[in-house]
Amino acid sequence: MVTYSETLSTGEHVRQAKKGLRLFLGILLVLSIIMNAVVILTKSVPLIIVYMFIPSISSILARLILKEGFKDVSFSLGSAKIWRGIGLAVLIPIIICSITYSIAWLSGLAAFQLPVGGTLEPIFQLLGLQHLPAPLHFALIVVLTGILGSLINFIPVMGEELGWRGYMLTRLIDAKVSRPILLSGLIWATWHVPIVIAGLYVAGTSLILSVIGLYLCIVPFGFIIARLRLITGSVWPAVILHSAWNAVIQGPFTHATAGTGTEIWIGESGLLTGLVIILTALVVYRATKQQAR
Repeated sequence: MVTYSETLSTGEHVRQAKKGLRLFLGILLVLSIIMNAVVILTKSVPLIIVYMFIPSISSILARLILKEGFKDVSFSLGSAKIWRGIGLAVLIPIIICSITYSIAWLSGLAAFQLPVGGTLEPIFQLLGLQHLPAPLHFALIVVLTGILGSLINFIPVMGEELGWRGYMLTRLIDAKVSRPILLSGLIWATWHVPIVIAGLYVAGTSLILSVIGLYLCIVPFGFIIARLRLITGSVWPAVILHSAWNAVIQGPFTHATAGTGTEIWIGESGLLTGLVIILTALVVYRATKQQAR
């Protein structure tokens, strides 16, 4: 993976990383507090998209102030390893959601209902696919949403990933911070808590369970994203994985689910979702153990 200060000595490299990390987190904290106040006071869900850009803005300001440049983000697409990472980034959210929601539907924790309407419906009608059996119809919706949704969510998700995995993660590692991937996941999860408390994100019947579920889902999911970021040396798999996740879980899987109290088990802060993500993170860890930095 390309580092941001390859010409520096080891000691200076660590000191520079710590300086960048402190600056990034300081800017992130100030901007997040301001934006949280605006979002909470206005109760405006669309402003959450603006909130998503705070990590990237913080990282860009830190880079400019410290004159670090942007080479270490790695926007390259010229490697087979990166493209394999992107392929996995699309598949992993589909696999996690398929397992999670299938368990919920088959166990009776939630009920399945084929999504009707939506942006893909005209495409299905044009191709004459609207009369396919429900399981196959839904599977096609999920796959298309995973691919197209990654592109639709691309810009706001890039607003997060340029900060989280494009800057904070690598600085945590270069600063020799203990358990950098775990810490990056905890920071990422904590950053979401204010909008959860405000009821604007993953709102459920129990605030405590929503917050617990949030950490249970985001921290191991952050591990998966970080792993792909590090083994490919590129930010693109992280962006695509995050984009595809938002697309499939907020789109077809949520729209295909009916029932009361389901948010306790499924969704982005569901306890069952968290368990499946943890198991997936373990599989990813074993599969990439020899490749990660």
